[in-house]
Amino acid sequence: MRLCGLGLDLQSSPRPFDFQAMAGETWLLVGAVGSGRRELIRTIAGLAVPRTGHVELFGQVVERMWPRARARLRSRIGVVLEHAGLVPAWSVFENLALLVRHHRLVPDKKVEAHVTAFVESCQLPLAILARQASDLSPLESSWICLLRALIIKPRLLLVGASLPRETLVAGYGVWTFFQEVVAPMQMTILVDAGPYALPISQETRLLVMDQGTVLAEGRTEDLAGHADAQVRRFACFGHV
Repeated sequence: MRLCGLGLDLQSSPRPFDFQAMAGETWLLVGAVGSGRRELIRTIAGLAVPRTGHVELFGQVVERMWPRARARLRSRIGVVLEHAGLVPAWSVFENLALLVRHHRLVPDKKVEAHVTAFVESCQLPLAILARQASDLSPLESSWICLLRALIIKPRLLLVGASLPRETLVAGYGVWTFFQEVVAPMQMTILVDAGPYALPISQETRLLVMDQGTVLAEGRTEDLAGHADAQVRRFACFGHV
């Protein structure tokens, strides 16, 4: 994924910036409220149009693609936004199966087995598949939304909602989930959830934003001595 001369469509007319993220990399978007993190996620996801520059995904400039080709490209992107978007009257299974069928991941007769195996691999209780979406707790809804984005095995995962602090299984945390389930998928991940989305270590990749532009990017240990005090404030590791 590459962002070239990207200027977000904000009232502040932010300074354009470039950014590149490779497969297998996880980047945490950090910055104060109104820094442009959410708008950046929306722009990459195709829900907002940049004021300047362009977004390049999988080697293709999105803005130059025909609508049908753009739709196929979007099928390789998993998106988690603040609003769950689950169909309340459907079961959890039906909400997950919808994407499997839509993207034709497996033949119809194998959809049930595919969804069941995926949920099981994510260490979540299979009993949740029979639950109606409207009856889920906020924590359960958050996890189903994340699973819905992951079940299509995307090459790019955009998380624009706060990640849950815990999973639905005692003793199995969100960081363990990312290490054991998400990381092996070798996708590019951008998480817009502030500095407390995932544990921050010396190796964590941070994209520090302010007023709609990028102040700094890189590993936490490299940004800890940055000249800008605002960057140093976010480049503090050791949080769990």
